[in-house]
Amino acid sequence: MTRRFRLYIFLAVCLFFGCSGKDKSQKENAGTSGNQSFTHIYQNRGPYKGWERYRFLDIVLIHPPDHPQQDHFEDIAKIFSALVKRTSTFLKITPPDSIIIYFYTGVGHGMTVTGRDTPFSDGTVIHFWFPSFYGPPIVKHLLPLWYQGEPEHEFLKHGIIALLDGSGQNYHLETLKFIDSGTYIPLRRLSVDTTINVDFERYQSAEAASFVDYIVYAYDIGFLKILYASKGSFSGDVESTFHMPVASLERQWQVFLKIIVAPKKDSLKKLTK
Repeated sequence: MTRRFRLYIFLAVCLFFGCSGKDKSQKENAGTSGNQSFTHIYQNRGPYKGWERYRFLDIVLIHPPDHPQQDHFEDIAKIFSALVKRTSTFLKITPPDSIIIYFYTGVGHGMTVTGRDTPFSDGTVIHFWFPSFYGPPIVKHLLPLWYQGEPEHEFLKHGIIALLDGSGQNYHLETLKFIDSGTYIPLRRLSVDTTINVDFERYQSAEAASFVDYIVYAYDIGFLKILYASKGSFSGDVESTFHMPVASLERQWQVFLKIIVAPKKDSLKKLTK
């Protein structure tokens, strides 16, 4: 991801969530702080000695001194906070009072210290660095509050993470493009695809995002949770949950895309001409 693209994503999300404005009363109530003594779970480990804390709203950023993004901490915290609310609303869960985010100086720093390729949640705190979408580690952190354990149908988890990634991408439109171009992956294949990985692609996970959003739109999050928690075959679990075969549910999803989403896509084309 280039520096320009990263900046574009940052500004786009700022505009979407209205984070560019400074709300004085909100800031005064936030209790921001930095370079003070505090306790955190990695405090006594070598790579984290001397790290500082910045708090805004429900977000606590633990960061090295002189972090290159320190002038933007408030906006970054606002984005994270908005995504916590958005994810919690989607999943219908109560958000935590606060979320701790270890904010590394860049991809090299993050990978070297954590040994991981992408930002993640370790179940207690989030580890984050740029260039990355803001949403995925937030969703991974909050999913256990919705359902404990890993789903049998793993593509559903990747779909939820992609859907709430904060990138501003419309995965319904992407799925329509796949259908129109002949690159669409049928649901029976997508449900057993072992190459899907939301941290590195937006092909299979784009379709998965569209599918899970359709289920919530058409049926409610409760039905998605039943399917998410099911441990049988995908076809069998779909039939027991929705009382129809996979092919029928897939047709309903595609009709939704063509009738509800496609006209909006055409309207956007006209506006840009």
